[in-house]
Amino acid sequence: MRFGFMMVLSPREPILRFPDIASHAEAVGFDLAWLGESQMISKDAYTALALAATKTEKIFLGPGVANPVTRHPTVLANTMVALNEISDGRAILGIGAGDSAVHTIGVRPATVNQLRADVECIKVLFDGGETVINETPARLLTAGEPVPIWIAASQPRMLQLAGAVADGVVVMGGAEPGITEWQINHVRRGAESSGRSLDDVFVDLWFGISLADDTERALQDVRPWATSQARLLARWKELPKSVAPFREEFERALQQYDFFQHLSRHAKHSTEISDEFVDFIAVAGPPERCIEKIRPLLDLKIDQLTFTLLPGGRMERISRFGEELIPLIMKSEETK
Repeated sequence: MRFGFMMVLSPREPILRFPDIASHAEAVGFDLAWLGESQMISKDAYTALALAATKTEKIFLGPGVANPVTRHPTVLANTMVALNEISDGRAILGIGAGDSAVHTIGVRPATVNQLRADVECIKVLFDGGETVINETPARLLTAGEPVPIWIAASQPRMLQLAGAVADGVVVMGGAEPGITEWQINHVRRGAESSGRSLDDVFVDLWFGISLADDTERALQDVRPWATSQARLLARWKELPKSVAPFREEFERALQQYDFFQHLSRHAKHSTEISDEFVDFIAVAGPPERCIEKIRPLLDLKIDQLTFTLLPGGRMERISRFGEELIPLIMKSEETK
């Protein structure tokens, strides 16, 4: 099992904070550092990732996640080639349809077909091959070593796309085995439709987590992330049975959601979901309570667990993950 963390660099945080956090995470056992890419509500991800590449040696780095709506595929390909050069081959391109980056400027996320076409275009550019863009032959002269492409997905068609064309999938759902197994099965279907198997796709599960001795405080801490998930679930055309009882909460979260308070601890829309749903979808509390929630996930085909690194004492949070939680997870893996 590998471990990652994901964070959004808020407008109030110095951009040099991320390289320090990535370096510390590397030291305590993390394998990958994702940085949110949302141009209207956070500091520039690519500048911070490049700076982090110069302060780390082993940890992989990537935007969590980019989209082809606000960044043209050729621009994104060239940017990732540069990050891969600076990091000596440690770049990973996380890409999805677009969420807060597109909604805050009033445009729509990419469709499944658009994302497929753009991912295939970027692959060709990474390989130094020629593609056609706007009826014009195009080739990336800076191409070097290909950068792995992981598609962020939550719903069936996007999950199947990741299985069919991507090197990896970022599974966006939550720390709930029923949802996650349902999602991974769709990745498997997509892989098999392209003559591949699930083993050909690296599976990275993201979930909200707050490791704290006070369970009630931890649940409130992770509430903004859980609200964001509720808002996303409201858009799902098909819901796994395990989340059906919360359907009304999803609709309320969607109607009240303010993208300029995305993942903010002060977001008013966070009151639209119940404590029961927060506890259902996220991981919160002391290490022993957290490992009990995570343990059933270890029986699934998951290659990496990525923890959301919430604001407020990020260095301390990273330390506790590395020193207390990761060893418990590894021990559980060994005794399966």
